[in-house]
Amino acid sequence: MPKLARYLITTADELTWKFDRPVLFLGEWCRLYDRRAVWEAMDNLVAAPFGIRPGQPEKDLAYVQTLSGQLLIELSAALNTFHNKNHSPRYWNILLGHWLQRYTEVCYNRYYTLEKALSTYNISSTATFDYANYSLATLDSAGFLPAIKDDRWNQVFYARILKFLGGVEPDSTSIRSKSVQPSDDENNPSPARTLNIKSLIIGTFNRLSPLLSRRNDAFIVSTYLPKLQEIKLQLMLGQFPQFWRSPLLQAMPVDVEMRRRFMLSSEDHSGFERFVRHQLADIIPVCYLEGYPKLCQQAESMPWPAVPKFIFTSNSFDTDEIFKAWLGLKVECGVPYFAGQHGNNYGTYIGNSNWPELVSSDRFITWGWSNGNCKYIPSFIFKTAGRKPIQAKPDGGLVLVENGAPDLMTTHDVYFKFSKYQEDQFCFVESLPEAIHEQLRVRLFLNKGDFRWSEQQRWHVRSPKTRLVSDTPTDPTIWKLYAQSRIVVFSFDSTGVLETLSLNIPTLCFWPDGLDHLLPEAKPYYEVLKEAGIIVGTPEQAAKHVTLYWDDMEKWWDGEAVQNARKLFCEQYAKTEKKPLTTLKRLLTAEL
Repeated sequence: MPKLARYLITTADELTWKFDRPVLFLGEWCRLYDRRAVWEAMDNLVAAPFGIRPGQPEKDLAYVQTLSGQLLIELSAALNTFHNKNHSPRYWNILLGHWLQRYTEVCYNRYYTLEKALSTYNISSTATFDYANYSLATLDSAGFLPAIKDDRWNQVFYARILKFLGGVEPDSTSIRSKSVQPSDDENNPSPARTLNIKSLIIGTFNRLSPLLSRRNDAFIVSTYLPKLQEIKLQLMLGQFPQFWRSPLLQAMPVDVEMRRRFMLSSEDHSGFERFVRHQLADIIPVCYLEGYPKLCQQAESMPWPAVPKFIFTSNSFDTDEIFKAWLGLKVECGVPYFAGQHGNNYGTYIGNSNWPELVSSDRFITWGWSNGNCKYIPSFIFKTAGRKPIQAKPDGGLVLVENGAPDLMTTHDVYFKFSKYQEDQFCFVESLPEAIHEQLRVRLFLNKGDFRWSEQQRWHVRSPKTRLVSDTPTDPTIWKLYAQSRIVVFSFDSTGVLETLSLNIPTLCFWPDGLDHLLPEAKPYYEVLKEAGIIVGTPEQAAKHVTLYWDDMEKWWDGEAVQNARKLFCEQYAKTEKKPLTTLKRLLTAEL
């Protein structure tokens, strides 16, 4: 019997849906929770998730990383020719390496997700916009992040993949009323800055303080240290503290003709490798193509040290385009570039070995690990440096720290995995005794697209008595939650785990994939935590553990086995120092 023909739906934009026939949703991201009354009434099926078989995410990510490295070499040569420059691949990796890796991963996910659906199901047709005048390019790499979560952007991108793959005739008649021409602001988003008294004071200080800087001062920005510690570090280096900040990037329109002249050669490739090269000219951010001369002009005009002793950042190496353009020029002039660890996953996560800050810096300053690489310099956990000890409250409550909604920026179907993750959260809460549940607060991670996932609504429907808190002015900060709780539970491998362990706050973890995401050299340290009961396998086990020790959490946490495991782990991944700034100064100035 032939398979039932279904109309393919690729996004949550209901103007692209058909309600009078069987449909196939490409993934759970199409079925928004707050619209379930609509899609539950449809004859609908969700395509089988792509890329989630055991071992496949790791294999696919390794391939994508290798491919992005090849693309970097090709793109460096193409951009040098196009802009009449002679920059090294290291320069271009500093400038656009993070964007390129994300672009390659997004292409891989969208391409093979659609290809799998086309080969598995009987697709009758699918909707597409008249996208001839729609640009997928954003102003900068920061704008790329919200773009890849946008329905229109993905609808157009899926249409391009469909055209490349062939086999299904798109239906454009159903959405003629939909305008896909974005405004300049929509197509070229750039981070907005809120004006308030604090920002005005900082802005005034930043305009005046360069008068007190010297041309060879160390350039220190976004260190991930507490602000007071960053000030003290600069004073210890004998320079007036500066809070450097890049101005807004000057906007430029997309120049279609220019992009037609800039093409990455794809003739010697086929399939996905041809597609990813062919699309790059249309999607590369404006600041690297049309806006590159202005970007360079802005970078060269900054009132920053002309010949800094060194440059050190733990945060600005990703989406701060002006800083990266300036940094790339200084690095090519021989200025030492030191990057610092931004959070967890460094030195532990399977997929980060070729992140630009690890590859392109002269030294990478870690929170304790080195993995046998002399370039990785062990130091201490920046986030808690100089912070007063936080004492857990023996009679305090329980806090569950959750991860945020997925970003649609991995090789595999993260929405499918996140659905299981969400169920684990409910399972943990429902396994708690009522007396402990009453003292529970669930800390949501709302700034990663909760409006798509409707996490608060899901909680109110499933567990209406559960108290929710988030990162808003009316809710307690994460640090206050730590101080008000007798134990902190993390349901994902986060920077918070390193914070609480380094501060000796009772900590319990249960993660959806266990230790599968870890490098071989990191697993033994996490196994030690597992043996001590700090990491458990399931939400039910986590709830049982909390219940067992609830009346005397200190007895468990202060036990010799737990404390030995904590100290061993922290020595490697969340090390503390009595004089952290003295240590950091020594590491930054060694061999200068």
